Amino acid sequence: MKKTHQKFLNVFKYWENELNHYSEKDLEKRENAGTWTLGQVYQHLISSTLNFHLSQVKTCLNNAENKSAKKNFKGFMAYHLLNAFPPIRIKVPPSAFYTPAQPGSKAEILENFALIKKEMAAVLPLFNQNLQGKTAHPGFSFLNAQEWYRLIEMHWRHHKRQKARLDQL
Repeated sequence: MKKTHQKFLNVFKYWENELNHYSEKDLEKRENAGTWTLGQVYQHLISSTLNFHLSQVKTCLNNAENKSAKKNFKGFMAYHLLNAFPPIRIKVPPSAFYTPAQPGSKAEILENFALIKKEMAAVLPLFNQNLQGKTAHPGFSFLNAQEWYRLIEMHWRHHKRQKARLDQL
């Protein structure tokens, strides 16, 4: 897990360093009315990591439910062949649950980044537990704690393509 954590820290540092190059106004850039702003992309990474992915890691580490459940074909491809999300744009209909709010400021993003860095490190010792439950991922089917943890780094890399498009505006 240390290797996975280091990979996460590398992509985390990328996003953190990139934030330093943006003004507050830059965080409001969007491709068109139906797409997210750069700030919303940052908020999505924060929210999905803190409120979904890490909670799935902890759930898997604290029980043995669904231990024999498997990933689906897309999950197998992402984890065993691509080592990444498929290189496609994933469009989810706007909703209060999924669509991230615009962050209040760069300082707010940095505060949440500090929390993510702390939480990602804090969960590492929990991987020594023997429980290997699995929980359902909406696209990949059932993942164990290590796979959820690895998903965080993959997710942050996936959104670099979206950020690159926004940087061109």
